[in-house]
Amino acid sequence: LFMNMIATVASDPEMLMFGDEATEDERTQGWGKEWSQMGVWCLQSKPFVRGKRYSILPILTMDGIIAYDIIEGSVTSEWFVQFLRDHVIPLTNPYPGP
Repeated sequence: LFMNMIATVASDPEMLMFGDEATEDERTQGWGKEWSQMGVWCLQSKPFVRGKRYSILPILTMDGIIAYDIIEGSVTSEWFVQFLRDHVIPLTNPYPGP
C-alpha cells in the first residue's frame, strides 16, 4: 500500500532519495554470544567504557550513496536540516526537472 502511494507521487524511481541514520560507539561491538547451563543466569564481566559516539547519515539513490555526513554525537533536528541544505539540496533539480 505504501509503495503504491509513493508510485502515484514519484512514478520514476530515479526521483527517490532515502536516508538512514546509524550510530557507532565503544559499546556497539560489546554484544557477544555468551552461554550458560540451562536454568543458570548467564553472567558476564566486561569493563564499562564510556567512549565517543559517532553518527552517520547517508543519502541513497538508485545510483548508490550520493551524500553522507559523519558527526561526533547524536543527530539533532538542527543538524539534519543543515545537512539537507548543505549536502542534499544542491544535488537536486526542481520538480519535474529535466
